[in-house]
Amino acid sequence: MGTRVQPGPKPPRPLVRALVIGLCVSFFVNVASPYTESIGFSNFSWSYLPEGGAGPFLLLLAISALLWRFSRRLALTRRELLLIFVMGLVSNTTSIFLVYFWLSAIISPHYFASPENRWATDLIPHIRPGLIIPDRNNAVFWFYEGLPVGQRVPWRDLAGPMLNWLPLLAAVLLASYAMAAIFRRQWLDHEKLRYPLMQLPLELLPGPELTSRPVYRCASFWIGAAIPFTAASCFAVKHYAPSFPAITIDHLGSLSWPWVTVSPHFPQIPLCVNMLALGVGFFVPTDVLCSVWVMYVLVKIIEVGVLTRLGIDIGSAGMFVWGSAAASWQSFGGFLVLIAGTLYSARRHLRAYWQAALAGGGEDEELLSPRTALIVLGGSVLVMGGWLGYSGMPAHVIGLFVPLVMLLYLYLARVICQSGIFYLVPPQIAQNPPIYVFGPRGIGRDGMIALGLSYSWHGDVQTVLAALAAEAVQVQRRGGIAGRDMTWGVLLSVFAGLIVAPLGILSLGYRRGAITWPTWVFKGWGPNTYGQILGQINNPPSFDPRPLIFTLVGAVVMSGLTQLSHQFAWWPLHPLGFVVASSFTMYAVYLAFLIAWIVKLVVLRWGGVKTYRNCVPFFIGLMVGHYAGRAVSLTVSMLSERALA
Repeated sequence: MGTRVQPGPKPPRPLVRALVIGLCVSFFVNVASPYTESIGFSNFSWSYLPEGGAGPFLLLLAISALLWRFSRRLALTRRELLLIFVMGLVSNTTSIFLVYFWLSAIISPHYFASPENRWATDLIPHIRPGLIIPDRNNAVFWFYEGLPVGQRVPWRDLAGPMLNWLPLLAAVLLASYAMAAIFRRQWLDHEKLRYPLMQLPLELLPGPELTSRPVYRCASFWIGAAIPFTAASCFAVKHYAPSFPAITIDHLGSLSWPWVTVSPHFPQIPLCVNMLALGVGFFVPTDVLCSVWVMYVLVKIIEVGVLTRLGIDIGSAGMFVWGSAAASWQSFGGFLVLIAGTLYSARRHLRAYWQAALAGGGEDEELLSPRTALIVLGGSVLVMGGWLGYSGMPAHVIGLFVPLVMLLYLYLARVICQSGIFYLVPPQIAQNPPIYVFGPRGIGRDGMIALGLSYSWHGDVQTVLAALAAEAVQVQRRGGIAGRDMTWGVLLSVFAGLIVAPLGILSLGYRRGAITWPTWVFKGWGPNTYGQILGQINNPPSFDPRPLIFTLVGAVVMSGLTQLSHQFAWWPLHPLGFVVASSFTMYAVYLAFLIAWIVKLVVLRWGGVKTYRNCVPFFIGLMVGHYAGRAVSLTVSMLSERALA
């Protein structure tokens, strides 16, 4: 008799089904997010957060759990659900902060041009042909005012300019993804970043290595979920029944109370507790938690107040930078030190990565092979430079602007993966330093207008692919997803969004009239951005050394904090908190991080690791309740809006 061969483990199920469902989730996010923004329900939307796919993911998780009881073949596997989560996560790259602003930039010039602002002579003739939508056949007017009865959307007039922008937008997305692929192993294996935001899907879908019971089987999970869910639901009801008792919730989902005024010279102290930030904060290292809230108080409240009391005001920090200009340039100096340290720490990894690219090949776990990643990054940067050159941007400005864009994206990815700050903007955006260094005269009218166009895709910098893809690598590794499957999922989701989101926004505009939308983007982006660019051209500011001084001060302080953090184990402040302090979004994070810091210190000191693990379900519940509450309140609000229409 022959020897009986034992069957090996079954190969993992192909992820084609997950790719299809994830693509549907991407379609939903890229249609629903602009729609909720256009009808004024951004307070109830999750589109502002990097985890835009969390709502659909939770719904699919619940459906799959029900299917598991009746047909395990129909139920989605852990790998499939995690890939769908990632596809929903990265779909936010396009839905609001890319496509929404880009369309406003290319459709607003002809609509808002008037004899008073002289756009017809000072702006539009200096924009290269084919980069903005012409008003032939009323393509612009009807988008803002609504399509007359019996008329069709003038797609032919829209198609040319939109297609001309696709190479640039595709290059930005591909370069961002390649950068996440390049730094993947450095952050996972060498620096061992925590990826706090990714604890939500990983705890809800535990792997075989988990010995304790799943979080959703713990009573504390449901208690935690009930808190933000109840608050969000009550506030949704209060929106239509003002007498209903509820705590105010802002557009980030934070429970908000009236801000405290200590002195007329000092900024008000925000009183906001974001339950998502509180849930995430439990998984953030204590030195990062401490640094974030301490630096917010020191920089955004005390330092800004002292500067105001002394009468030190350096004016505006530049477009799309809100808050104190001094704090912004100071944090920009800290950013330069942080990014230099990031690259220096990765020097061995980058050297090995380059050698692997020369040798060829790559591991299945890699998002892209080293050679492919470097070719994609280099080719995309060249396309970006060539496209910007065609738009009128001078070569010396491109040489500073494009590297700054990539470094700022790397900064956001690094900080979010380490700190879990879900809503973060950089201390500066890449246009403002070139304007400060070269001045409007050194850039020229055409160059300044080309920079103005670039604010459409790099202005309100929030949900960028580099950060979202960098977060997803933790899910990929823990979920056992092959790099090729992850890449297919991410790129399908992103490029589908790049097609679906513009079509949805344009269709909605022609149907309802974009000028009636309560959002400021289509009404205010063009006048504000182009107006400031023309103001800088016509009245060039003289060189002011104060931003440079604050940048140098920030670099020195950041260097000192970095040295203290590295040299002394007892030093409680991580340098990261200093860099993020200037972000206007930190008002929604600092108080939650303070609470999480206190809770985590008490739990670890008096209860130990076992107690810490027992507390995990409650904080995962806070995160789930946050998303579930916003999804339900959004649904209620949309149904009410339809009933009142």
